[in-house]
This record gives sequence, structure tokens and C-alpha cells, in this order.
Amino acid sequence: MKKVLLGLMIVFGLAACGEKTESTKENEKPVVKIGVLYPMSGNAAFFGDGAKKATDLFFSNFNEENAKFEYEILWEDTQANPAKAVLAVRKLIDYNKVNVILDAFSSVGNAISPITNEKKTPHLTFAQDRSISTGFYNYRVVTSTKKTGQKMVDALKLRKLNNIVGVVENTSGTLSLYNGFSTIAETDDELKIIDTIDVNPGEKDFNIIIQKINAMKPDVVVISLQAPEVDVFMKQAKQNELTMPIVGIQSFSFLKDKSLAEGLWYVDVAFADKKFLNDYKNKFGEDVTNFAENFYTMLQVVVNNYENLNTVNMPTAEDFINNMISVDNIISPLGKLSLDKEEQNVDSEASIRLIQNGKIEEIEE
Repeated sequence: MKKVLLGLMIVFGLAACGEKTESTKENEKPVVKIGVLYPMSGNAAFFGDGAKKATDLFFSNFNEENAKFEYEILWEDTQANPAKAVLAVRKLIDYNKVNVILDAFSSVGNAISPITNEKKTPHLTFAQDRSISTGFYNYRVVTSTKKTGQKMVDALKLRKLNNIVGVVENTSGTLSLYNGFSTIAETDDELKIIDTIDVNPGEKDFNIIIQKINAMKPDVVVISLQAPEVDVFMKQAKQNELTMPIVGIQSFSFLKDKSLAEGLWYVDVAFADKKFLNDYKNKFGEDVTNFAENFYTMLQVVVNNYENLNTVNMPTAEDFINNMISVDNIISPLGKLSLDKEEQNVDSEASIRLIQNGKIEEIEE
């Protein structure tokens, strides 16, 4: 009899343990895996540094207790190299089984967008090239080139800088930014683009180009260059005593040595609001100079999308994309976001910025 009672006690004990284990599993939240393809080393490593700090800041503000899902970030260093990005995105999707991919740079976005679309993995990028946003699963989260272009046109006209020479690097992102400006400028009666000079990535000698610009005598030089070419151009412009003002389309944000553009203004994507700037400085003891606000906004778009889905179970990739409308009009560090469904872009307003005392400030006009 004792043996029977002991046996029943063991059975009931195991059953109780089983119920407790099952209850724990039921209370566990599904984990959303976010794969990040960002440069952590090389000339653009400041992007990766800013992205990691933005992630830390975002989740310090995020109410995890009331969230439907948990979020895990998996990082891969691309060095802003498309070939490295292709290998990394396949690893993240096929091996790590991520739910979403985030990246930056048009060259990287263009390289991986066919893969993310084929693998049916939502892909958000901080990049300008519209061609990335092809296929169902690829979206950009960036101020449109139409808005940055119009902002540059308005700023030049206000300052009566009507005759323009452009210097543009032959990469998809810089070309997209410049073309967004030139398309609008060429239809404006007050502005005239005298010449547009194309340069290749890796260019180290701008001396002949600068001499040519001096001979043309424009009112202004509009550059669309990335790092490290923008530092090289600005150094050689000073050495060759370029006599007219230089303005940039995003370019001065890439400067490693901000003193090369001291006192100069430029047009860029949306500027971070004061709360974000203060929160960032208080947490990390430094100013934002590395597009951290843009990565923070991409994280906000992803998390907002998931948390607003009408489910507590892991949604499909198609559910995520169909729910992109949920991010329309949300308030981010870049201001109010607007979803352009046709362009597959989460848009924001352009800004005019000034390099002053080695820091980036926004100009209100």
C-alpha cells in the first residue's frame, strides 16, 4: 500500500512540475531578432559606434515589462563594403534566423535588397537610393532626396548663390542626393548649374578640379562626397585657395576633421530634436555627430510596428510589412515621420546645418 501511495505521489508531483514548466513557457514572450549590417571598423566606423549607442539609449527608454515581444540585436561588421554585407546578410537570415534586417549606405542596401526580398525578410535601411525600395520587403527610413534637394535650392536662392558648380562622388548614395538637388535646380529660373564634376571613390588628388572650378568663377560649389574623400577635397580646397563658398549635401556630416568646414553650412537629413541630443549627451558624455538618431529611429519603427500588431504570437514577415502604415505620424527624434507607401520610404523633414566650433548645429530659416 505504501508503495502505491508513493507511486501516486511521484505521478502527481511530476504532473505538477509539468504544469509549472508549461505555464512558464506560456508566459515567455516571443523574441524578435533584429540583424544589423553596419560598419564597425574602417572609415565609416563612426556609424556603427553611433548605432550601438543609439541601441543602448533606445532600450533604456523602452518599457520592456509591458511589451508584447522581447528584442535581440545581432551585429555584423560590413565596413560599408557591399561584398561583406552580402555574406553577412545570408548568415543572419539563414543561420541566425533574424526577423528583420537594418543597414546603412546605398551601396550596401542595393547589394542585399534582392536577397532580403527573395528570403522574405523585412529590410529597413538608412540610405538614399530609391532603387533599394524595390520588392515587397524593402523600405528606406530616410529624409527623401526631394526634400533635401528642395531645401538646398531654397537656401541657395535666399543667399543669392545662383551660379553653381557641383562636385559629386560616383556612388549611388551621393549621386541620389545630388540628383535630387539638380533635378529641382535645373527647373528654377534663378539658378544655373554651370558644370557638374564627377569623381570616383578613393580620389586623392582634387588639385586640377579645384583649379578648374576657380577658373569658372561660380557663386558657390555644391559638393556631394563621402568619407574620406570629403576631408581630402576640403584640405586641398584650402591649400589651393578656392575663392568661392563651399556648401554640402550631407557631406560635412562625414568629415573626420570638422574644422575643415568651420563656419560653413550644408543641407542634410532631419536633425535630431533637443530631447534626444540632451539624452544622448547625458548618457554618453558626447555630442551626436554620427547619425545615431537615424538608427534610433529605425529601431523605433521596427518596435512600434511589432508592438502595434494585433497579436501576441510571432507575426509573419508579411504581417510586418502590411503593418508599416502603423508608423505613419509617429514622433521620433527626427520629428513626425510620414510613410510614403509608393516610394516605400519612412520620410522626415530636411535640415540646414552649420559647423561651429567643431560641432554640428541646426539653422532655423
